[in-house]
Amino acid sequence: MSEASALFGAVAAAYARHRLTYPPAFFAAFRQRLAGADPLVWDCGCGSGQASLDLAQHGVRVIATDASAAQLAAARAHSRITYRQAPATASGLAEASVDGVLVAAAVHWFAGEAFNAEVRRVCRPSGVLAWIGYLPLQLPQPQLQAVMDGFHNGTLAPWWPSERRWVEQSYAGLAFPGEEWPFPSGLWIERRWSLAELLAHIGTWSAVTRCREAGTDPLPALAAAFSPIWPEEGAAPLVVRWPFMGRWGAVRPATP
Repeated sequence: MSEASALFGAVAAAYARHRLTYPPAFFAAFRQRLAGADPLVWDCGCGSGQASLDLAQHGVRVIATDASAAQLAAARAHSRITYRQAPATASGLAEASVDGVLVAAAVHWFAGEAFNAEVRRVCRPSGVLAWIGYLPLQLPQPQLQAVMDGFHNGTLAPWWPSERRWVEQSYAGLAFPGEEWPFPSGLWIERRWSLAELLAHIGTWSAVTRCREAGTDPLPALAAAFSPIWPEEGAAPLVVRWPFMGRWGAVRPATP
């Protein structure tokens, strides 16, 4: 089992409840790029299926794979989604069988030539590939943001997996197996959350899971730092925002 499968499998139920969904405008744009009236997309590293559901709601058939059985068990069923357990580099899909590939907040775990070769193998000639994700969250008050930054960049610094650096740079530097297009700009993920809801989401982070596995839960201290400065001692819902980012383009065969 990979580290990612172990980390996220351990919090699968919480992950399904508290992880983010993505801007509908992106899925509308992705759907427009796909060939055919009833396209088939591989959602690779689907986790508990958040992006799979968005694809299905935009009229796409989805084969959603993840290496973690626990994550798949927490996914919500949909008539247009088929869930399968499989690693990113060995999907089990037939050659030239899909119109697109989507990877939502996961490509940093398995990016590389083996995965790119699998993408090229399973995509039809008009195939579209998108890697999507989000940058660190932003809170509406400087005092709250300072606490969040100290936790993210200080308390959790020893616990972030090395792959996290690819997220922080919007996947720049990873080899992309095709012709890239300018990624849609100006999109945000936005929620109105109480402190408890924010902490529940933070509890699904890989660095928090690793810290807990080492014997320390970092969230009580974070909650104690937030409570005196969060309106209504944490009960008030505040706007939490994440800059949406990614890379996308047309899949191209490997050059000889």
